[in-house]
Amino acid sequence: MKRTKEWWSRLTKEERSELWWLEKGDRYSGRSAYIADDCSECGHCGTPHLGSGLCPLCDKRLEKLLHKADGNG
Repeated sequence: MKRTKEWWSRLTKEERSELWWLEKGDRYSGRSAYIADDCSECGHCGTPHLGSGLCPLCDKRLEKLLHKADGNG
């Protein structure tokens, strides 16, 4: 959905900030010599997890915020 003023107004100030940081963190995933090659650190909270991008908990939170902003929750 297009991010209009109405779309953003469905979220609180804190949720808007959290959404911004989650989306920014989704672009980055940290690689470390201390974790396995097929794992990375979540770009938002730093939790090691299998794969890249956001960890499952942060990904679920991102989906919830987008769902709420779309007016479906």
